[in-house]
Amino acid sequence: MSPASRTLALLTAAFLSTACGETKSDQAVETQTDDGTLVSAMTPETANAQGSAMVRVVNAVPMSRDLMIRADENHVLPSVKFGKVSDYQSIDQTWASFQVGDTLAGTYTPLTTNREMLTNGERYSLIVLKNEKGDNFETLVVRDQYVQDPTKAAIRVVHAAPGVKEVIVQPRGGERIVEGLDYGEDDAYTMVAPWEGVLEIRADERNTPVLVTPKVSFEAGKAYTLVVSRDAKGKASLFWFADSPQN
Repeated sequence: MSPASRTLALLTAAFLSTACGETKSDQAVETQTDDGTLVSAMTPETANAQGSAMVRVVNAVPMSRDLMIRADENHVLPSVKFGKVSDYQSIDQTWASFQVGDTLAGTYTPLTTNREMLTNGERYSLIVLKNEKGDNFETLVVRDQYVQDPTKAAIRVVHAAPGVKEVIVQPRGGERIVEGLDYGEDDAYTMVAPWEGVLEIRADERNTPVLVTPKVSFEAGKAYTLVVSRDAKGKASLFWFADSPQN
């Protein structure tokens, strides 16, 4: 099964939901990606005691060269390939000016800057994407959470596919779980019962889905992030990562 298929397969959410609770776990986190990689990080308790937040990089831009992501000269974040996620890095700043740039000319040149407020002890995903015109970069910073109910799964969708209007996500034959999601936005976590089935992703109100998953499943106790993007050939694609407390 391809990464996109497995990804989509992770998102076949059931129907109704309530937002994830605000309570944060003091356990370290394990992150599973489409290639099975597990990543751990310090606990929120430790980060809070150190006066820092935890930030990881998610790359939603297919490109051949690596970009440099940083908050300042002393906080350089990992470069990751398209569809991949990095480990969390500690950022000891209340306000961070995240920059995406390259060093093609031999010196660091910021291509875009996004100033964000961070809270000590919290986890964030910094998602790198193209702007809607496709001629520059943007970053989207979202706060990561655990599933508070171990009998449920949680899903959120990030729209990083230029040209796809108002994303709609729904199980085939079921109720919509995401609708009207604009480019460069994320949807709040949705709590769902463990589920298996086929998921359809549509653009606006079109009858033909831009993306259809094979049979997919969500596991209880995991928080899934699904990123709708475009691959190197310009086709709509999807990749995912799932977070759970480290045992």
